[in-house]
Amino acid sequence: MTRAYLAICAIFRDESAYLAEWIAFHRLIGVDHFVLYDNGSRDQPERVLAPYLDDGSVTLRDWPVPFHQYAQRDAYADCIERTRNGVRWLALIDIDEFLFSPASPTLPPVLERYEEYPAVVAHWQIYGSSNQAQASATPVIERFQRRAPTDWVRNRKVKSILSPARTVRPLGMGCHHFEYEHGALAVNERREPVRRKPRKRYKNALKRFYPQLAPFWNFFNLDPYSGTDISTRNIVVDQLRINHYPVKSRQEFLKKAQYKREKRRYEGVDYFAYHDRNDVFDPVLDRYLPGLRDALDR
Repeated sequence: MTRAYLAICAIFRDESAYLAEWIAFHRLIGVDHFVLYDNGSRDQPERVLAPYLDDGSVTLRDWPVPFHQYAQRDAYADCIERTRNGVRWLALIDIDEFLFSPASPTLPPVLERYEEYPAVVAHWQIYGSSNQAQASATPVIERFQRRAPTDWVRNRKVKSILSPARTVRPLGMGCHHFEYEHGALAVNERREPVRRKPRKRYKNALKRFYPQLAPFWNFFNLDPYSGTDISTRNIVVDQLRINHYPVKSRQEFLKKAQYKREKRRYEGVDYFAYHDRNDVFDPVLDRYLPGLRDALDR
């Protein structure tokens, strides 16, 4: 691949229905290249990716490692090594996550302010189903426009935009955080250092009570799905933000959950009910819809 200022790395499985929109959107916000790891898809992603493979904007790698055997961690480590000398910023996100800046139409001018740091993190803003039961060909960012409150505990999760040249390795299986050279730390958009804080004792202590406590997780603002936290308390999404669509419609969630059960991801607390937050109407990505539609038409 040619040198790129901003690239994205992602691992995916059976998400062909979403790849074109996801790539087209991130090209609009200034992403130069995509390194994608196919984790055993059965829905022929090569057909959707063909135009991007032809123009060189996508590198596709076969990655048939069982997901629970650290497939994501090892894919990220592989991507960091492959882009170490050719990419200035590498964002490591999923296909159901849309990275952007509320303050700028494109990301490179924002990232230029963080050149001195090995990485900058972006918080989630989680979107629910918008009370939609069925799948649709309408773009994800147009269909789902209702989200959880900004300060909801699950929005404390971050994803990393890092310098491959200064990154040592991913930390943990979840791969939201990384180790950097010389003990340096990532920062948030306010330039506050961000440390990864395990909280497995809290999570494991409550695990046995998942079914009984399920109705109260959101009431008490608890996160039953995360074994780690971060050192900074504030959820700040003025300069960098990730719109995260973990459930979409009920129909799409049930399709995804069929194979996700191999990770036991959706056992215990009702994953759909927990993430189906529609408290705030926030069509923040509407400004990209005209350009997105044009790109998809082409």
